[in-house]
Amino acid sequence: MKCEKCGADVDLPFRCNYCEHLFCPEHRLPEMHECSETWRVKAVRSARVAMAPVQPSETRSMLLPPRRQQVRFGRTELPHLIVGTALVTAAGVSFYVTSPAVAGTLGILVSSVIFALGFILHELAHKYVAQGYGLWAEFRVNLMGVMLTALSILSPIKFIAPGAVMIAGYADKARLGRTALAGPLVNVIITISLLLVIPFLRNTWLYAALVAGAAVNAFLAVFNLIPFAVFDGQKVYSWDRRYWAMLLLVSLALTVYTNFVLRPF
Repeated sequence: MKCEKCGADVDLPFRCNYCEHLFCPEHRLPEMHECSETWRVKAVRSARVAMAPVQPSETRSMLLPPRRQQVRFGRTELPHLIVGTALVTAAGVSFYVTSPAVAGTLGILVSSVIFALGFILHELAHKYVAQGYGLWAEFRVNLMGVMLTALSILSPIKFIAPGAVMIAGYADKARLGRTALAGPLVNVIITISLLLVIPFLRNTWLYAALVAGAAVNAFLAVFNLIPFAVFDGQKVYSWDRRYWAMLLLVSLALTVYTNFVLRPF
């Protein structure tokens, strides 16, 4: 048999547990043969990190990781982020082009940027909290999500989910709940921030664009808090129903206010 890295003849080759290819002793480790399944290697190694159990007092008082850290991006992850952000931005443009409330090129552009930020900052919030707990967390697009988002650019029906942050490693309900909560919480923060600015821009072209951006972010928070299947709400609900209920009520109130009182569309 030949090593698939260097081509050397090997009587008893080693099979990589991740990519399942055959290698000589020198190239048997994933890092020595540039394993195509590097993300799985990182995930397994992250799972070995010892983690102390969460105390009840900590669960009640903290929503974010207990230690500071920088968000770390993998080389494989960055192209996925670029593709995902580009698709969401394009879908946002196609949505606002047909909206009579958002007029002009600049208005459509601003609304689309806020639309894309709502998606990407939501995912990065998951990543930040997960990495704070020592978990492996990277954004990945998936084929089905990319296809549906691409179709949404050309269709009046919008399904915008080109990918998500993949998380691996040991985590209990509290850590999973906090990680899930971070995404909708960011959308709520974006909505409230825009609502604080909007009154000062009532007579400008920015007003409709910012109202539309606030409405979309409020809806994203509500949608992701559905306590079912793979939605963030399911993990938050399983962890602490009070936090889930409080954030859902705030998100619903913001959604009603931005969509039916301010009427962005």
